[in-house]
Amino acid sequence: MNKSANNTAPTSAAEFFQYRYPPFADTYEIQKPFQSQTETLILNRSLALIRQGKSLAIYGEAGAGKSMLIKSISQQLDSKSYRVVTIPYGGLKPSAILRELCEAFAIDLTGRKNLLPRLQKNFQPHTDKPFPVILIDDAHDMEKKSFIDLCSLLHDAQSRTAAAVIILAGQPVLKNMLELDIFAPVRTRMACRFFLPKLSIDEAVAFVRFRLQVAEASPDLFHEHALQAIAADSAGNRRTLMNLAALCLEEAARRQENIVTADIVNMITAEQSQ
Repeated sequence: MNKSANNTAPTSAAEFFQYRYPPFADTYEIQKPFQSQTETLILNRSLALIRQGKSLAIYGEAGAGKSMLIKSISQQLDSKSYRVVTIPYGGLKPSAILRELCEAFAIDLTGRKNLLPRLQKNFQPHTDKPFPVILIDDAHDMEKKSFIDLCSLLHDAQSRTAAAVIILAGQPVLKNMLELDIFAPVRTRMACRFFLPKLSIDEAVAFVRFRLQVAEASPDLFHEHALQAIAADSAGNRRTLMNLAALCLEEAARRQENIVTADIVNMITAEQSQ
C-alpha cells in the first residue's frame, strides 16, 4: 500500500527506503560483483592463461562490464605470486604509461635513461620475485607506440620465457585495431581475444536483484513488470541499467510509493529519450 501523499516528501530515496547502501550508486565497493555466465567463463579462462604466462584482450561495448571484469581478474591473483598493476586509461602518452608502470613497480625514475630498458630489466625472471601482470583499461585509446612498448616487455630474451602478461580491455574498435597489419606484432602475442556481450533480459533482472541484496534493501522494491521494463529499456548495458534504476527509485520516493512500478520506469525512460 502506498504511503499517504499528505506526508512531507523525503529528501532522497535512501531516506525513504532506508536501505544500507544506495543499490545503484558507484560510491561504495562491492567485494564480489555480479557476474554473468559469460563473465565467469572469461574470468576462469583468463586466469588459466595468466598462469601460463599468456596475454589476452577483452573487448565489448561501453558499459558492458569490462572494467569490473579486469578488476575481478586482479583480485583473483595471489599477491605472493603476481605483481598486478592497472592502468585505468590507455589514452595516456606512451612516456606517461611507462612512467606509471615504473612508479607502480617501484622502479627508480631518476636520470634521463630510457624507462623501457628499466622495466625490461625489472621484469627479468627471478624465482623470488612475483610475476608482473599489467591490465590496461580503455586500451583502444592507446597509441601504436604504447602497444609496441608493452609487447616488448612480454618476453625475456635471455631465458626465452614469458617476462610479463598484459591484458588489454577496450571497446569493439580494439578488435578491429588488432586485426590491422600494423598491429600484427601485438595480435600474435594475444593468446585469446574475448568478447564480453551485454546482459540478457534475465541477466539484467538478476543484476538488479543482486544489487538490492548487496545494499540490504527490500527485494520487493521493484514490481516484476518494472524489472522487465528496466531490463528491456537498458538493452543489457549495465551503466544504463544502473542509471535508470537509480532514477526510478528517486521518482518512487518523490511520489512516496513503496514499490517501483512499470509506469515509473516508462515515465523515466520517456524523459531520458527526449
